[in-house]
Amino acid sequence: MPQHFLWILLIGMLLMMWFVSRRQRAMQEEQQRRTEKGLVPGNWVRTIGGFYGTVVEVDGDVVTLATPLGDETLWSKRAIAAIEEPPFGSASAQVEPEDDDAEQDDGARESEQDAAEPHP
Repeated sequence: MPQHFLWILLIGMLLMMWFVSRRQRAMQEEQQRRTEKGLVPGNWVRTIGGFYGTVVEVDGDVVTLATPLGDETLWSKRAIAAIEEPPFGSASAQVEPEDDDAEQDDGARESEQDAAEPHP
């Protein structure tokens, strides 16, 4: 195999690695820009540790987050991973009424169990 072919292959691989890392860096910068833009009081955020809270105040590099119970904690801006709603229901979320079909199914199961048990 000619030596120039190996050099061309090596240069091609290095260029591909450079383009991929450049694209990843641009995506990370875009995500960071969106996160900093969304750090306004009232927005839900998720930290890198998995803590969900609402932004109370932003003071320089320090962000004050409130839990659903109202406790406030201080976090570094670098610890904020994303602006997103929590996967659980917040205190302000409305409770949806239960489905009538589920209640009927429970009643049917109870009557089946009663029928299966022997009565003295």
